[in-house]
Amino acid sequence: MSIKKINQALDAYKRGNLQQAADLFEKVQKKLKEPQQIHASIISYLQTNRPDRAEQALKQLVALVKTTAMTLSLSGDINKAKNDLPAALADYQRAVQLAPKLPELKYNLALCLYQSAEPRQAETVLRDALALRPDYVKSLVLLARCLAALEDFDQAHNLLTRACSLEPNNYLSHYRLGRLETHRGNNQAARDALEKTLAIQPDLTVATETLLLNSIYSGDHSDTKALIDAGLAKHPGDQSLIGVATDWATETGMSKPNQYIHEAWLKQASPRLFSEYFERLMSSSKIEDAEQLLGSYEMHFSRDLSWEAAKLKLLEANQHFEESVSLIKGSQYKSQHQVQNCIAHFALGDYGTSYDCAKALCDSQPKDQYFMALWATALRCLGDPRYHELVDYNNLLLETNLQSQFVLAQQFSEFRMDLAKQMHALHTTTSAPTQQSVTGGTQTPGNLFAQCQQPIVQQLKQKLQDASMPFLKRLGTDRLSDSHPVRRGYVDEPYFNTSWSIRTFEGGFHKSHIHSKGWYSSACYIEVPTVVSDQSDAGYLLFGQPPFITKDLLAPDYRVKPIAGELVLFPSYFWHATRPYQGVGSRLVVAFDVGCPNQFV
Repeated sequence: MSIKKINQALDAYKRGNLQQAADLFEKVQKKLKEPQQIHASIISYLQTNRPDRAEQALKQLVALVKTTAMTLSLSGDINKAKNDLPAALADYQRAVQLAPKLPELKYNLALCLYQSAEPRQAETVLRDALALRPDYVKSLVLLARCLAALEDFDQAHNLLTRACSLEPNNYLSHYRLGRLETHRGNNQAARDALEKTLAIQPDLTVATETLLLNSIYSGDHSDTKALIDAGLAKHPGDQSLIGVATDWATETGMSKPNQYIHEAWLKQASPRLFSEYFERLMSSSKIEDAEQLLGSYEMHFSRDLSWEAAKLKLLEANQHFEESVSLIKGSQYKSQHQVQNCIAHFALGDYGTSYDCAKALCDSQPKDQYFMALWATALRCLGDPRYHELVDYNNLLLETNLQSQFVLAQQFSEFRMDLAKQMHALHTTTSAPTQQSVTGGTQTPGNLFAQCQQPIVQQLKQKLQDASMPFLKRLGTDRLSDSHPVRRGYVDEPYFNTSWSIRTFEGGFHKSHIHSKGWYSSACYIEVPTVVSDQSDAGYLLFGQPPFITKDLLAPDYRVKPIAGELVLFPSYFWHATRPYQGVGSRLVVAFDVGCPNQFV
C-alpha cells in the first residue's frame, strides 16, 4: 500500500498537481527511502505553503546524502518561506561557496539579497551568474529590477528588452518591462508591454492591476473606469484589484466610493476583504456602517481574530477603553492585540502598561516606525528623559530653504512659479485618498520623481538631494547610540524611495500620522497661503501630538511655520500633522520618504 501511495504522489508531482502530491507525501513521508522521492516531497511542500513539513523532509534527506549545495539551497528556500531572510541568505551563500559554477545558485542568492533590500549586492552576484550563462533570462530580469531600484532606468530597460527578445513568449520579461514603464510614467509603452503579458498569460492578475495603475497615473478616467469594469468582470474576487478600484473611486469623487468593495463583500465575503472594507469605513468616519459590517462578519465567520481586531477599533472610536482592556484580557488572541492594548492604556493613564506593550512591539520589529512612535509616546507620558533622545528636534530635524540652492533670489522665484504650475497640473483627482492623513485635499498618483520626467520636477529632485544629503550623511557619523532608531535604520545609500505632492485649500489639513515606509520623511513647501502668519499656528506643521487619546493631553511640542521653499526633514517615526487654515490660496507641498531603494519594478 505504501509503494502504491508513493507512486501516486510521484505521479501527481510529475503532472504538476503539487497540492495532491503534497497531501499524498504527508501520508507516506516516513516510508520514503530514495533521495529523489524526498526531494520531490520537499518541493511539493514548499509550493503548497508547508515550510515546516518541508523542513522535516529536508532533515530526512540530509541524513541520506549529507550536506550538499542542493540541500543548502533547499534549506534557503525553506527559511525564506518562513520569512527568515537572514537564515536563508546564509544558506544560499554556503551553497554558492560549495558550487560556485552553478548560475542557478547565484540567482537564488541574488534574489534573497534583493528581497533583503540589498540590490547593490544582488547586482554583483547576478553579473557573476551572467558571466557563466549570458542568456540566463531570469538573471537578466532580476538584474534589471536591481538596476531599476538603483535608479539606473535606461540600463534596466535595455536588459528587459533583451530578455523579451531572447524569450518572446516568456510573460515575466514583458511584465517587468511593463512595471518599469509604469514606474517611469511612459504610459503607452507600459500598456504595450502589459497587454503583451496578458496575451501570453491572460489570468495574471498582477499584470491587470499594473495596467490599471498605469491608466490611473495617466489621468485618463474613462479608460480607468473601463479597465476596472473589465478587470473585475474577469477577476471579481481579486482583493488587489478591488482595493485599487476603490481608491480610484474615492479620489475621483464618485458618489458611492465603496461600491466595488461593497459588491465584492456581498458576492464573496472573506476575512481579508472584511478587514479592508472595515478599515476604509473607519478611515472615512462611517462608524455606524462599520458596526453593521462587523455584525455581518460575525454572522459569516463568528467572533474570530478579525472580528476582535475590528471590535477593538470600534471600542477605541467610541472611547470605551475599559471594555477594550476587558476584551483583550479574555481573548485567546491576546498577543496579537498589543497595539490596541497599548492605545487603550494610554487613554486610561496606565502609561507603564503602554510602555511595556510598545517596547515589546519594538523588540519584535525594531525598524517599525509606528511601533517606535508608540514607544516614544510612552516615554513622554512617563516623563522619561529618553523621549528627548528619540525625539530630538534640535539634532534630528532639518529646516532649510531651497532658495539657498540658487545664486539669485529671482532665479528661485521663477523656478518656484514654474514648479507650482507643473504641480497643479499633476493633481488630476478631486478628493483625498482613503486611509491617508490628508483631509480636504488631493495627492498626486504614483511616485512623483519617477513618474514625472518634466525637467522642472527633475530639477526639484536634484535641489532636494543637494539640500538633504549632507544632513542625512551626517547622521551616520553623529554621536547616536547604536540602538537609536535613526542609527539603526541608517542606509549607506539613501534613496527618495517614494515621493508625491499634496495640495490643500481652505479647511484642509493632515491628521497626525507617521510614515511607515520611510526612515526619514519630509515636507517642502511650494506654495503657502498668505493667511499663514505669526499670529496663530493655522496652517503650521506640528510635531509630537499622537493621533489617539492620552489621559493627560499631549500638545504638539514643536511647530514649523510654512515658508515658500522651506524643506523640513525629520525621522519617519515623528508624529506630525498640520493645522487647517481659513482663507484663499493653496498649501502646495512636495514630500518624499528616504530609505532603501524603491522596488516597484
